[in-house]
Amino acid sequence: MLTLFFGDVISTLSTICLIALLAFIAFTAVKQKEIEQWGRRILILAVFGLAVCCLVVSRDGYVDLLQGGTGVFALDSMQITLAYIGGAVNAFSSLSSIFVRNQRYRKVMFFVLSGSIVFKVVLIELSRMLMA
Repeated sequence: MLTLFFGDVISTLSTICLIALLAFIAFTAVKQKEIEQWGRRILILAVFGLAVCCLVVSRDGYVDLLQGGTGVFALDSMQITLAYIGGAVNAFSSLSSIFVRNQRYRKVMFFVLSGSIVFKVVLIELSRMLMA
């Protein structure tokens, strides 16, 4: 089971980045009353979340799957479909925060984005553990 998370360089890097991303979300949730500007938090979360997503896609062989090879999940699997929906939620919450300058709205969108990222992490990592 440990090799799922630390089996090679990409797995190790993605695991460390996932932990850092979840720590950033938790830290922000704890300090939310002190935060006045949510735009930077959303930017950091969106960019770092996208980078982690790219690492996980590479780790799980999704690019190979698209090119006719094999990966951890099938193209028509529930995990991939739900990850796409989560990605759409990520895109909406990130992009809408650029245009809506209300800090209350941005705070809500930060937590929508956080929830979507946590959902995707739990979905993919639990699926990988159950398949191993």
